[in-house]
Amino acid sequence: GTGSNADGIGARVYLTTRIEGSDKALVQVQAVLAGSSYLSMDSTDLEFGLGQSDRIDEIQVLWPSGRQQTLRDVDADQVLLIEEPDA
Repeated sequence: GTGSNADGIGARVYLTTRIEGSDKALVQVQAVLAGSSYLSMDSTDLEFGLGQSDRIDEIQVLWPSGRQQTLRDVDADQVLLIEEPDA
């Protein structure tokens, strides 16, 4: 039931959090890529470093299909499985 592809290859993910003790926003961007070579393959999992932050203000996913998805006020230190919403 995904709109683009099951692994989200080509999706861009923007993560926004606040730096501890500051109002300054930290924005990180990663893309889901896939590649392989003899006896190996890149992971499609994305990892973000949050430092001392225990909350994520916003996660925005831009899917290859053109759809946009936003999650807000997310706890840190967890694994999220984000699926592309239906049209």
